[in-house]
Amino acid sequence: MNALSVLSLLPPDWQSEWARGSIEPVESGLGGASLFRITRDGALPHYLKIAEDIAGWTLREEIDRTRWLARRGVRVPLILRSDDAPGHVAMLMEAVPGMPADANPLPPLDLADVLARGLSRLHVLPVAECPFDESLPVRFARAAAAIAAGEVKTEAFAPRNRGLAPEALLARLMAEHRPEDIVVVHGDATLSNILVDSAGVVGFVDCGNAGRGDRYLDLGVLAADIEDHFGQEAAARFARAYGPPAWDDTKARYYADLYELF
Repeated sequence: MNALSVLSLLPPDWQSEWARGSIEPVESGLGGASLFRITRDGALPHYLKIAEDIAGWTLREEIDRTRWLARRGVRVPLILRSDDAPGHVAMLMEAVPGMPADANPLPPLDLADVLARGLSRLHVLPVAECPFDESLPVRFARAAAAIAAGEVKTEAFAPRNRGLAPEALLARLMAEHRPEDIVVVHGDATLSNILVDSAGVVGFVDCGNAGRGDRYLDLGVLAADIEDHFGQEAAARFARAYGPPAWDDTKARYYADLYELF
């Protein structure tokens, strides 16, 4: 989606406001959404995320879940406007302060501590107040749909899962799962979706999968990402810094394997 086609979809007052600025693509976003950076008159940039047709439902979820987290004091993008129209959904938001964790200049062990504290604060939000379900049955159904649609990229699987068909991996995970320890999770807790500012304050972006789920939905994914980027020592530091409860390697690996299907 290019900038001109984006502007043509949006309400007239949005178009006139941005006519004096510039709009440039950043990357593809969650669930087929497109992300653009908007700059005008030397002000700090804003970001526009837009999804067309069937992909719009994922952006509606992101808008609702981001606003829910913001109302509970979590540092997430401030949504300035949203537009839910036939054929597309769009939101305009302010940038979250800080740098993505995978590009942050903090030493890896210090960064591991900061990330552990950030997730700990998210995971103590009141579960009973959270209306969004990210439990295993929901995740299994979503994974099955992604497999059926041919969206699972097996070439990106971790070495331990190479050669497995997505259907076989999902069947194994469905047979092996244990009782869930439900908290409020981000649901897509990769290093690139977590920002850390100069004071060590953590923020989250791409919150469309936030909801009630096992804490290892976040912990397993983030620990694996930390190990990939910074090594085993940093991942072990993250595991120690998060507790309690005591770290469960088996559960962390289980949820990292589940994430392969998303």
